[in-house]
Amino acid sequence: MYNIRTNTNKGISIIPDYVVYIFIALLLIIDYIPNNGFLISNIQYLYLSVLNFFIGVYFYVNSKMISSNIIPILKRSYVTRIYLVFLLICGLSFITARNTSLVITRITELVIVFCLFINLTILLKDKLHLLYKIVIIISISAFLQSGLALYDFTQLSRHITASSALGQIIGNTGNINIFAASLTIKVPFLLLGITHFDGIKKNFLFFTLFLVTTTIFLTAARASLLNLFLIFVVYILFYLKSHSFNKSSLIKSSILIIPVLIALFASNRSLEKAKDNDRYKSVTNRITQINTGDASVKARFTYWENAIKIAQENPLLGVGLGNYRIESIPYEKFQENDFSVSLDPHNDFLEILAETGILNGLLYFSFFIFILFVNIKRLIKSTDSNTKTVAVLTLMLLIVYGSDAFFNFPMYKPTMQLFFSLLLALTVVNTPALINQDTDKPLNIKLLPFFIGITIITSYSALIIYKASNLEGEIIKDDINMNLKGVLTGDEIIDRMPKYPNVFLTSESFYEYAAIYYIREKNYEKALSCFAKASKINPHSGRINYYKYYISKEKGNLDSAYVYIKEAFYLRPRNAFFYKYSTNLAAVRKDTLEILKEHKLFSTYRKIPEAWSIPATELQRTNFNKKSLVQFIDQGLKETPNDSTLGKMKKDILVKNYILEGQILLSQSKFDKSLESFQKALKIDSENFSLIQSIGFNYYSSGKYEQAINYFLKALKYPESNNGLTEYYIGICYLKTNDLENACKYFNLSKAKNFVLAQLMLNKTCK
Repeated sequence: MYNIRTNTNKGISIIPDYVVYIFIALLLIIDYIPNNGFLISNIQYLYLSVLNFFIGVYFYVNSKMISSNIIPILKRSYVTRIYLVFLLICGLSFITARNTSLVITRITELVIVFCLFINLTILLKDKLHLLYKIVIIISISAFLQSGLALYDFTQLSRHITASSALGQIIGNTGNINIFAASLTIKVPFLLLGITHFDGIKKNFLFFTLFLVTTTIFLTAARASLLNLFLIFVVYILFYLKSHSFNKSSLIKSSILIIPVLIALFASNRSLEKAKDNDRYKSVTNRITQINTGDASVKARFTYWENAIKIAQENPLLGVGLGNYRIESIPYEKFQENDFSVSLDPHNDFLEILAETGILNGLLYFSFFIFILFVNIKRLIKSTDSNTKTVAVLTLMLLIVYGSDAFFNFPMYKPTMQLFFSLLLALTVVNTPALINQDTDKPLNIKLLPFFIGITIITSYSALIIYKASNLEGEIIKDDINMNLKGVLTGDEIIDRMPKYPNVFLTSESFYEYAAIYYIREKNYEKALSCFAKASKINPHSGRINYYKYYISKEKGNLDSAYVYIKEAFYLRPRNAFFYKYSTNLAAVRKDTLEILKEHKLFSTYRKIPEAWSIPATELQRTNFNKKSLVQFIDQGLKETPNDSTLGKMKKDILVKNYILEGQILLSQSKFDKSLESFQKALKIDSENFSLIQSIGFNYYSSGKYEQAINYFLKALKYPESNNGLTEYYIGICYLKTNDLENACKYFNLSKAKNFVLAQLMLNKTCK
C-alpha cells in the first residue's frame, strides 16, 4: 500500500493526503477566529503554535511515514540556512535591546513561523501532486473571507455612511491594508485553479475571484492593487508561454480578466457613493495617488528615513528586535502630531535593519532576492511542467508578500506569515534533484522531541503574550484616559502585570496605565511609583510628564507642575494638548517669554489656527501689551487667514481698547473724542452691549438726551441688560426732557430689577 514503508520508498513521504488537507484547512481557520480588534494577532500566533505542537506530535508518533530525505533536504537548503542565521542574529539583538520583553515577544512569533515552515516542508515533501486540491481548500477560504466582508459592508452601509462602512472592511485582521493583502495573496491559487479545472469548480473559482477582487478594490489598498496587477501579468504571461501563445490559450487567459472588470465596475459604484475625495473615490483615482506627493507616501518616506538613521546609529545589532515602536518615538518628535507614533516604519526590511543591525537587514533582504532568483531559474530552465507551475505560484506569492513587506508590515501578521511559510516550503520541496535523492540514513527521530520541545516553549510564550493582550484589551475598553473610573483598578493591573510584553501595541507601558488608574483613585504615591517604572520603559511620549504635572497641580505644587508640563511639551512639540496646558500655566506665572518660545517652536511645525489662538488667549491673561498682542494676532491671520477664532479675538481686543479709551476720555469730559473712540469700536462690532451702552452714557453726559435714549433702548435688547441700570438712565433722560410719564415707567422697570436708585427717583418724582 502507498502509506506502508518499504525499502523501495524510504526516501518518499507516505504521510496520508488527508493529513495535508486537514492541516492546511486548520491553518486557514486563523482568518475566522473571532475578532479582537488589532490584538487579534496574539491569539492567532497562539493557535499556530498549538497546531505546530500537534503536528509535531503526529510526526513523532508516525515518524516512519516521514521521508528519510527531509532532514538532508532542509540541511542543504539555503532557505533553511539563511532563515536560521536570520533568527540567530534577531536573538542576539537581545544584547543591545533596551526593552528585552519586546525581543522575547517578537522572537517567539518568528520561531512559531519558522516551525510552521518546517512543518509545511515535511508535509509537502512528495505531495506537490496535491496542489490543485490545496487550491480548492484555499479558494473556499477566500470565498468565505471575501463573502463575509462584503456582507458586513452591505449591512453596515444601511446604518452608517458608505465611507465609514468602507473603512470597516478589515475582516478579523484589525487593519484594512493587511486584510486586502491577505486576500490578494490567495488570488494566485484562484488563477491556477481557473485554468486547471472545468465545470462547477471552474465557475465557483470565477465567482470567488469576482468576490475577492471586489473586496480588494473596495479596500482601496494601493499595495494590493499594484500586486493584483503584477500577479495577473505574471500568470497570464506564464500561461501563454506554456501554451505556445495560440488563439485558444489567448482566449482562455483573457477570460481571467472578466471577473476583475466586473468587480472594478461594481466596486466603483460603491466608491462613488462614499463621496470621499481621498481614499474612497474610485479605484483608478486611488492608483494615481501612488506618487511622492501623496501624504501617506510622504509619511512612509519619513518613517524610512528614521529607520535608516536608527540603523546608522546602531549598525551592529540594532536597537533590539521589536524595539522600533519605542526607540523611533524621539526621531518623530518633529514629525508626528499630538499622540501619534508610527509604531513601525511600514517596511519590514528597514524595520529589521533598524532593530537587528545592518548585516541582518541585508541578510533578510537577500533572503527574498535568493527566493526570487531560485524560482525564476526553475521557471525558465526546468523542463518539468509541474515544477514550473509550483515555481510560478511561489513567484506570485513572493510578489504579493514582498511588495507588502516593502510598503506595510506583514512580518508579524499571522494571516500573512502562513503564506510566507508556504512559499518558503514550496521553494524547498520543489527541487527535483533533492526530492529524488535516496538515502540509507533513517530519519533522526531525536530531532522530533527537540522540535516538539520548541513548540511547547513557543506555545507557553504565546500564551503569556495572549494574556497580556487580553489585559490590554480590557484597559482599552475602560478608556481610562478619558473616564474617571473603570472596571479595573490600579492594584488589579499590578497583580496581572504581564511578564512580556511590558508595553501596549501602541507603545505605552502597562505601568503607565496602572499609574493612570491610581490617579483616578487619588492614590498619587502609587501613581508616581508606577510612573517611575514606566519612565524606564518608554519615557518618550510626554504622557508620563503630563500626568506628573497633573498630580503636582492637584497637590498645589505649581513649580513642579510647570517643570513637568514643559518637559511634556518639549518631548512632543507638535502636541497641541501639551501646548495648550503648558502655555496656560506659563500665563498663570506671567511667563510671556515662555509662551512666545513655545509658540515659535509649535508654529514652526504645525500651521494650524491653534498655533496662534492658544498663545494669544494666554497672552491676554498676562496683561501682555495690547498693541503687541494685536500685531501677534495679525501675524497669525497672515498664516491662517480663514481662522474665525483669531479674527474674533482681534475684534474683541480692538473693541475693548476703543471702549476703554472712550470711557477714559468720557471721564475727562472729552465728549467728542470719546465718541470717536466709541464709533471706531462700533464699526468693528455693532452688536456689543457694553459699547452701545457706553455711547448712551456719552450722549447722556454731554446733555444729548434724545440720542442717549436711542442707544439705551438698543442696549435693553441684550440679555446683559439685567441689573436695571439702563432702565434707570432712560428714566433720567426722559425726566430731563420733561417726559414724566415715560420717566416713571422706566424707573418702575428699573425697580423691578432691584436697582436701588430707582426707588429714590420714584419717591422723588413719581408720587
